Amino acid sequence: MTDQFKLTRNGKTWQIMARKGAGTATDAAWMSLGGCPDQVVAVRVWLALMARKGRK
Repeated sequence: MTDQFKLTRNGKTWQIMARKGAGTATDAAWMSLGGCPDQVVAVRVWLALMARKGRK
């Protein structure tokens, strides 16, 4: 199973990305939810998204 959210570094900014589409990983398009220059804040947002994924 692939992740629905990922955290990437783009220059000096950390980007939180979300997978758009319900298809396979090859069909998926990643879109940015926003960026943050502070790694700690970006990781907190990413972890909150990962925790929320399990609560439907």
